[in-house]
Amino acid sequence: MKARALIANCISPINDFFFPPICFSCGNRLADTESRVCRTCWQSIERIHPNDHTMQVMRARFLEDASIDEFYSCYYFQEGGVFQKLVHSLKYDATTKLGIELGRNIGNVMKDETDTSAVDALVPVPLHKLKQRERGYNQSDSLCDGIAEAIHRPVALSLVKRLKNTVSQTHLSAEERNRNVGDAFEVSAIDRHPVNGKTLMIVDDVITTGSTIQSVARILKRAGAAKVIAASAAIAKLDSKREMKRVMQ
Repeated sequence: MKARALIANCISPINDFFFPPICFSCGNRLADTESRVCRTCWQSIERIHPNDHTMQVMRARFLEDASIDEFYSCYYFQEGGVFQKLVHSLKYDATTKLGIELGRNIGNVMKDETDTSAVDALVPVPLHKLKQRERGYNQSDSLCDGIAEAIHRPVALSLVKRLKNTVSQTHLSAEERNRNVGDAFEVSAIDRHPVNGKTLMIVDDVITTGSTIQSVARILKRAGAAKVIAASAAIAKLDSKREMKRVMQ
């Protein structure tokens, strides 16, 4: 074991010389204490405060629908921003360690704002089996792993299945998003019984209008869940009354 450690200590500086660790957002070299993203880029991402305008709008929408009882998120997603690069890497470059780190951040936000011991299980928003096979992983799974590390709650990976291989929601209106994810999910029959009377937390990477996570919440409520919490790494920031009206439609 000592020999292996000695070899690793010798090889690591050589690797760093030829392949220096750089921030995949800005391209600057990472410090020894940094991983994948430099401190400057992390600090450039706008953090969410519980009483922000966007959080108030989203909570009001969820309350009106009666599918989601509580909602937590960490960062604002903005076009062309650092977080967009993070999400792209998380979804398409298999950077699961980044997902776990983001998940820990979500868990820490929750610990500051609620009693996390009341959560019975974490539920990742599932991918369709074809998309999961294509990517080889689900980014929401790694977010759940990070949250689980922070709040010490189990992850129910197979509780919800995705039935429809829906198109990307990116350029759809709120109404189109609702249609796109309508009847897209189901609670697995084998796991239906543990849902009754439980408090479940659905986890996704980015929430824009909330249509996807609401669709999952509805089927959990229909299956008997007593309370559903939604959590995401980021949400799209709403800056105007027009945007607020669009999201609420």
